[in-house]
Amino acid sequence: MNNIKELPQKIKKIELGWMIPAGFGISCALLAAGILTLMLRGFGGMEGGWMFSIGADLFCMAVSVMLSFSCVLNYKNRNEHTSVFVTLLTVSALSLFLDEAAWLVQGLAPLRGINLVINVFHFMIGVVLIYLFWQYIRRVLKMENTLMTAADGILNLLLIPSLLLCAVNFFYPLYFEITADGFYARTDKWYISQVYLCFALLIVILELLMSQASRRDRLVAVSFIMIPLANQALTQISFGISTQYAAMLVSIVLIYGVLFADREKTISSTETELGVATRIQANMLPTTFPFMPERSEFDLYASMDPAKEVGGDFYDFFMVDDNHLALVMADVSGKGIPAALFMMASKILIKNRVMTGESPGKVLRAVNDQICENNEEEMFVTVWLGVLDLRDGTLISANAGHEYPILKEPDGDFELIKSKHGFVLGGMPGMKYRETEMVLQPGAKLFLYTDGVPEAESQSETQYGYDRFLKALNSRKDGTPQQLLAAVEESVAAFVQDYIQFDDLTMLCVHYTGTQKKEEKADERTDG
Repeated sequence: MNNIKELPQKIKKIELGWMIPAGFGISCALLAAGILTLMLRGFGGMEGGWMFSIGADLFCMAVSVMLSFSCVLNYKNRNEHTSVFVTLLTVSALSLFLDEAAWLVQGLAPLRGINLVINVFHFMIGVVLIYLFWQYIRRVLKMENTLMTAADGILNLLLIPSLLLCAVNFFYPLYFEITADGFYARTDKWYISQVYLCFALLIVILELLMSQASRRDRLVAVSFIMIPLANQALTQISFGISTQYAAMLVSIVLIYGVLFADREKTISSTETELGVATRIQANMLPTTFPFMPERSEFDLYASMDPAKEVGGDFYDFFMVDDNHLALVMADVSGKGIPAALFMMASKILIKNRVMTGESPGKVLRAVNDQICENNEEEMFVTVWLGVLDLRDGTLISANAGHEYPILKEPDGDFELIKSKHGFVLGGMPGMKYRETEMVLQPGAKLFLYTDGVPEAESQSETQYGYDRFLKALNSRKDGTPQQLLAAVEESVAAFVQDYIQFDDLTMLCVHYTGTQKKEEKADERTDG
């Protein structure tokens, strides 16, 4: 099946895959740099308030590191907001580092220029942090009404002017100045630097007054308002204490604790439901091996390793009558519980139709029409369906957009058997499916699979491919069906290593051991 269907999930996982560890790494580097600079500078000549602020900065940087690390470890809690949250933590750690650096150069006249640069970037990163904090709050609390959309637009417009006003301090003491003896001092226009924060607080207050959000969500928003306001009052009382960004981080911790705790409860409930669905799905697939050990004409083995707790792939095998063995390999679009439900319905429809004695092409045509009758979710399934005559090895098959089967002749190697595909089931009503007939010689082996095998990816995003696939099969070509599946699983695992499994790995191998040798023939026909 075309791997485009998995592209959104892949993009999201790849994004979380690099952004979260990167944020953790940057936070660790900033904490290490903060400790190192403090060791080099020391506390000599500092006032008590300065030392308190530096200690608060280092402590909060350590909190940022721990929260980032928890996001690295906690795969279950990751969602579309996680990357924004880690970005917020990383910028918070940077702001705390700059705050610490500003105190370390305070009163050092030879470092007056460095003091100026640090404080300008300190103000600029503060504006960015407020912007990111607002974006995170808005997304998590789903503030999507007309007022919030307008307010968000205004904050976006004010962001660049606010940053430029901070940069003005390189040339003109708008918010602060650095005295000749190296001390930072606020100007009488310092309050302008707080306009952006005050506007952000104002729109959150308006949201609280107009929103129908839950009490929990309101409390989270209140923390965004009260903690920075309390900090502003504190810094007005004493310039020697600077805890603005530490206060912002406290709000972040509250958000993390409240919202993620509830999410953990939801995940726990979902995991229970997924566990039940997994067991139901497992019971739908035949898993008793050997299958019909009293029959000497064939041996087969199959397995499915889902990418999620519940997968969309399925296989099936069953006796149509005493002489015919049906083989099914299929791949449903999507993953999770919806795909599993669609899989179960498709499996039942296919089996019921095959048991009527219809040929594979006619079965797929009828099942496709049934699925299309009520398919509002526009899901689809690719299917390879074959019926093997155990008396003489005649195999009649039809392919609805599925992967090519792989065949090994008694004295040969495994090779792809290419034939024309039909359209996927559930895509369009009225489709016809071409049938292919061939004869398996005694000793032949047929290998069926889903696209999760050849499209398995390594860390470098290189696909496993058919060359490695065939090499793995031919390395153990004289083995039993179970040994052949194990060879492929080991090869894929060695190639992928610890990279994310994006798709299900589903395989089935049948070894035809009939005694009547027939001349192989191949022809194609279309169901009438």
